[in-house]
Amino acid sequence: MSEFVRTSRRRFLQNSMAGVTAMGLGRSVTYAANDRLGIAFIGVGGRGGGNLRTIASDPGVDVIALCDVNSRNLAKASQQYPKARTYADFRKLYEKVDDIDAVVVSTTEHTHAFATMPALKAGKHVYCEKPLTHNVH
Repeated sequence: MSEFVRTSRRRFLQNSMAGVTAMGLGRSVTYAANDRLGIAFIGVGGRGGGNLRTIASDPGVDVIALCDVNSRNLAKASQQYPKARTYADFRKLYEKVDDIDAVVVSTTEHTHAFATMPALKAGKHVYCEKPLTHNVH
């Protein structure tokens, strides 16, 4: 008889994402110029760095802008993506969004809403780490 093994949500999601990624590796994808996504990343250290590496590994993604208040994190990410514009303040990033299709927000929890709302108001797609706010209202 097999024994029931407990697993955490985190482990389940990690294993699920690994499987989905593995399934996608065998296919060949061709992107036209208009099919490419221009993405801005707000918060590029720690979890944000992981999001950046994962999303930017897709050949259909162009890293347009990088933003982080920590100059070391920003410098490290900028070395990996030298064509991307860099910002220490996400409010400056939102001054030019014509070439941005989506924004990835991986900042500290208390700044999620402030970094996300300008992107939504500009009609951009957003991936934001939870939580977005502290209550329903």
